[in-house]
Amino acid sequence: MDATRTAPPAARAAITAAPPPARLAAHAVENLRARDCWALLQGGGVGRLALVAVDGAPDLYPVDFTVHDDCLYVRSGPGSKLAALAARPQVAFETDGLDDGCRWSVVLRGQAARLDRDDEIEASGILDLVSSSPTPKHDFVRITPNRLSGRRFRVFPATAPQGAEQITGSPRVR
Repeated sequence: MDATRTAPPAARAAITAAPPPARLAAHAVENLRARDCWALLQGGGVGRLALVAVDGAPDLYPVDFTVHDDCLYVRSGPGSKLAALAARPQVAFETDGLDDGCRWSVVLRGQAARLDRDDEIEASGILDLVSSSPTPKHDFVRITPNRLSGRRFRVFPATAPQGAEQITGSPRVR
């Protein structure tokens, strides 16, 4: 189920993601409301940007991100990612995490646009975003969503695949 962006930016800033309901059963998946998705995105972090490359093949990039006024922002260096976004601006973005014994993910689909104006760049807050990558990232991209959805489910040790080892909350197969 897709959530729509309903809360105004000022109201959303005060919203924190609702904790998982105590009644969330072992195999239940909760579809998150838009405000819960935005609250999870609000902290920024690392996500994955999916796009169609210039050669027409799908591509996926890990990106640091921040959010501001119903949009998601990423930094980029010159190269194939920016060329692909200029040619085909429709993108998808996903991030996920583990909070309070629950896995969650948020998926956003939308339109990417490179920011050119200093006032837009400064207002977005992207200048405060520190990149995890050692390569210079002096280009800024805004993603305006047209679909936003999220899901959450409880994680129980018994659900790890056989032969998996628990490492920082994520099962890793040996």
